[in-house]
Amino acid sequence: PAEEKAQLLQNSEYQERMVESTFLYLTLDLPTAPLYKDEKEQLIIPQVPLFSILAKFNGSTEKEYKTYKENFLKRFQLTRLPPYLIFCIKRFTKNNFFVEKNPTIVNFPITNVDLREYLSEEVQAAHAHT
Repeated sequence: PAEEKAQLLQNSEYQERMVESTFLYLTLDLPTAPLYKDEKEQLIIPQVPLFSILAKFNGSTEKEYKTYKENFLKRFQLTRLPPYLIFCIKRFTKNNFFVEKNPTIVNFPITNVDLREYLSEEVQAAHAHT
C-alpha cells in the first residue's frame, strides 16, 4: 500500500538511492510463458511488442529483486543513448531441475524505433531525435 511505502521511506534503511552506471546492452525480461496447451493440444506461443518489455526502463516501473539476504526494488531510466544499442532478451530461466526456454515472440518494429519515453526529462528536452 502507498501509505505503508511512504512510512518505510522515512526510515534510513529504506531511503531511495540513485546509482548511475554505464551499460553495453539492455537486458529485457519476457513475461512468463503459458503453462497450458490450447484446445487443439498445441502450445500457445505468445507474442509481445518490444515496447512493452522496454517499459522496465521508463523510470517509474519497479522491479523486485530477491537474494538470499535481502529483497529490494529497482527502477531503471536511461540518461543517454549510445550510438549502438544491443537488446539482450532473457529467454532462459533456471529452476531446481533444468533450464527452461521461454518461446515468446518479440515483435520488433523495423522503422521508427523511438526510445524518447525511456529517457529522463532533461535528456528528452536536449535531444530532438531519439
